[in-house]
This record gives sequence, C-alpha cells and structure tokens, in this order.
Amino acid sequence: MDAVFQKTRELGQALIESEVYQEMKAAEEKAARNQEAAEAMNHYLELRGQIQDMLSHENPDSAVLKRLSDEMDETQNRLNMIDDIAAMTQARAAFSELINQVNQVLQFIVTGRIAEEGQDSCSGSCASCGGSCHTTH
Repeated sequence: MDAVFQKTRELGQALIESEVYQEMKAAEEKAARNQEAAEAMNHYLELRGQIQDMLSHENPDSAVLKRLSDEMDETQNRLNMIDDIAAMTQARAAFSELINQVNQVLQFIVTGRIAEEGQDSCSGSCASCGGSCHTTH
C-alpha cells in the first residue's frame, strides 16, 4: 500500500510541475492582483452570502431573492468580461481537462475500459473545478 501512496505523491508532484498547472497558478495570481476583479469577486461573494442567509430562514422574500440573484448574474457577467478572469477560467479549464485525462488513463489501467462520452469526472460542484463547465447559482 505504501507503494501506491508513493506513486500518488509522485503523480501529484508531476501535476504541480506541469506547464498547464504552472500557467493556471500564474493566471490565478495575476487575477488576484487585478483590483477590478477583486472588487467584483468580493461583491459577488457578498451577494451569495446574502442569498444563503435569506434561504436559511423560513419564507424568504422572493422579490428580494430575485433582485439579489439578478445582481449576482450581472456581477458574474462583469467578472467574465475581465481579461484576467477570463484567462484564469480558461487556464483552470485546461488543468481540469488534464486531470480528467489522467483519471481516464487510471480508469483504463485499472478496469480495462475507457469512460464513455459524458461520463467524465465532473461532480456537478464548481468547487471541484472552478465552474468552467457550467454555471450554477
């Protein structure tokens, strides 16, 4: 079992040293230094927090929820228009694709089968991949 974990650590290190990962980290750092992006992201997170807070109470005001949701959509659109954010999103998608390819190779080695189209490793949660494949609120 130790050999499996050793190889897993080596794979993780190889991923970290990959050009795709390095490009993603550079894009994230550049986006983090972008003041416009930081302000828009803070506003987006604030709106999301307000919506989550409202949903934790009984009978939330649907008009207020709609207004906050619309404002959140507008903020997301503004974020998507910022070049540094677009570059970061693209770099994250490229890294996610690399991870998917690695997972497919591992699956093939272990099972002898290749995942069919549409059976990728997307969990449906943007937390795992950065949300480049779909948008949910």
